Amino acid sequence: MIWLLISILTNTLLLLILKGFEKYGVNTLQGIVVNYFIAGTTGLALVGLPDTATLQIGSAGILWIPFVLGFLFISIFFILAKTAQVAGISVATVANKMSLVIPVSIAIVLYNENVGWLKIIGMLAALIAVWMTSKKQEAGKFNMKYALFPILIFVGSGIIDALVNHLQQTIPNKALVPFLLSIAFLTALVIGLVVITFRYLRYHEKVGMKSIIGGIILGVPNYFSIYAVTKALNANLLETSALYPVNNMGIVVCSAIGATLIFRERLSLLNWSGILLSVVAIALIAFS
Repeated sequence: MIWLLISILTNTLLLLILKGFEKYGVNTLQGIVVNYFIAGTTGLALVGLPDTATLQIGSAGILWIPFVLGFLFISIFFILAKTAQVAGISVATVANKMSLVIPVSIAIVLYNENVGWLKIIGMLAALIAVWMTSKKQEAGKFNMKYALFPILIFVGSGIIDALVNHLQQTIPNKALVPFLLSIAFLTALVIGLVVITFRYLRYHEKVGMKSIIGGIILGVPNYFSIYAVTKALNANLLETSALYPVNNMGIVVCSAIGATLIFRERLSLLNWSGILLSVVAIALIAFS
């Protein structure tokens, strides 16, 4: 249970920090790249390097996953940050956490987990909740630029959760999971460094001290937001199809409260209805 609570806390903290980047003038891309250096090195410092034989045996057939995760981490995280800044934390959170439909569906198909009508209704409700919460209006008109970001987050985050769960479910040596996650973070770092180098050569964009500080603050909770989920899955507290909904329900509620109290975000009645529907959807999936 403690790892589930840590996951909820660190994931909520991530969204609040990313929103803070805008307030304190942190370059989002630079902060995210520094964050992945901190997250990757934190993981390696905690778990160390496995011996070659253990890595070859334990990671046979799944070594590609950390590299795919690394690409998804930095791309989806950047979009998540921009969504939190331009559309609000609650919008970003719901789009991110309603993606549970993807790993839950895969878990049902691949791992023969229980499925019933309530769970199916919950998944459909989750999709509707994403639209309701992400809908923003400007001058009475719906701005489509806010629609694309949540959709990308929804799909990308769902794939990330599914891959992390697949890694946890299939790897013979569970002790290798934290190491492989660290490799994923460092892969994201390398991709980010390539982009930053290009921007420096093309636009003479230098890394600022605010970006370094912001990235350091973001890095540690980012590592534990993923690590805590793998530990909760390994604890067999709940089936995958139930654990993700419970985890995400906590994150959606805590993020909405945090955004309202700290950043004074104002949401429309439709947005709040979407948040409420997301909680109902998650409850249906978790307890069906």
